[in-house]
Amino acid sequence: MDPAALPVASSVNALPYVVNNSATQQTGPVQQQAQCEQQAPETTQDLRAEPAAQQQLRIRQAQRLATGRGQRIAVIDSGVARHPRLAGRLIDGGDYIEGRSGLFDCDGHGTAVAGLIAAAPDPTTGFVGVAPAAQILAIRQASTFYAVPLRQLDTGQALRSPMAGDTVSMARAVLRAVEMGATVINISEAACFPATPDQVNAPDLQAAVHDATEHDVVVVVAAANTSNTCKQNGSGVVTTISSPGWFDGDVLTVAAADSGGGPADFSIRGPWVDVAAPGVGAVSLAAGDPGLTSELVDAHGVPRPLDGTSFATPYVAGLAALVRDRFPNLTARQVMHRIEQTARHPAGAGARSEALGYGMVDPVAALTAVLPEEQRAGEQQSRPAELTGLAPVPAGDTRSRTIALIGSAAALALLALTLLVIHTVKRHRG
Repeated sequence: MDPAALPVASSVNALPYVVNNSATQQTGPVQQQAQCEQQAPETTQDLRAEPAAQQQLRIRQAQRLATGRGQRIAVIDSGVARHPRLAGRLIDGGDYIEGRSGLFDCDGHGTAVAGLIAAAPDPTTGFVGVAPAAQILAIRQASTFYAVPLRQLDTGQALRSPMAGDTVSMARAVLRAVEMGATVINISEAACFPATPDQVNAPDLQAAVHDATEHDVVVVVAAANTSNTCKQNGSGVVTTISSPGWFDGDVLTVAAADSGGGPADFSIRGPWVDVAAPGVGAVSLAAGDPGLTSELVDAHGVPRPLDGTSFATPYVAGLAALVRDRFPNLTARQVMHRIEQTARHPAGAGARSEALGYGMVDPVAALTAVLPEEQRAGEQQSRPAELTGLAPVPAGDTRSRTIALIGSAAALALLALTLLVIHTVKRHRG
């Protein structure tokens, strides 16, 4: 980690973010390439029922112990739209794309993420966010509905980035979240790099997440989804690095589990994966609508289900807020450790794998367990309350379910503009 790579304060608070790199030869500011807030079609899913993932994680039971009160969760994403179930708890953290507002969400992605974290309960549906008393700090820094004009280095050909936002703007957004009092940061985006000796490791982003953790902020990030630029890693073999997930000492990296509790096929695997959460069939808040949705419409007009590590991550960010609420004396790293050590792995207690990390998070256990080191040292931060009527969760079927995520808006893979430069430079040199 290079401390000198940390973004300077003036750049952190300079919104909008403008690519100012002579190597990329930017030819203009961001350009909108699709109409915002496209409405998802009618769904056959019952949006009034309690979602399966919520039942699996026993969210309602966990909320008897904590609701995230006093916590501020930064959602670094496509923005978060104003929604009645977030009313009174939304904070505008700014917009790195256009400089308008963090409370504007063209994609709908950030709104869905924020809903999974902190949506208030509503008597008409069974859906509720994990930490419904927490505040949401919305920072808009990426969008697949916008692009940045560039020139290819070797040919001079004019082209456009696949989206607005890169690892530079993400690094600045992380520091902005810290400045604005976040206690937890959710990053449901990822940039993939080839695992080669000369690969770029986004030193500014690495420095930023380290700085956040040193300032006692829990940083929760998505493991990434497979795509043309994010190739799956084989067992024990790393060919793709997912950032910021691989900065493992400073972040809690979340894989997606399928409906049976096994690793979702699209979830990128690696030794940096820490825990897993449900990553298929999510239901959450709709942008531009007071209701719920189970789909997003991508920039090409194609509806996509809320599948992906993007939607597994907010369950864990919400859980971090619950833990911070219940155990206010724990440091950020202690919160991460508690979540890891109380997770449930199919192979048994203490097991860890590249697909699921320590296993599926267990919110009730994270809020009630006395860890071995706490027993030894007598340093339990809060007396666990006894819960009644909580039957043990049966071990799930660990078989994977194949899910196609082709260009899904649910994935919202953060494709760093620096990658484009790297690849063109390599072609030029080769």
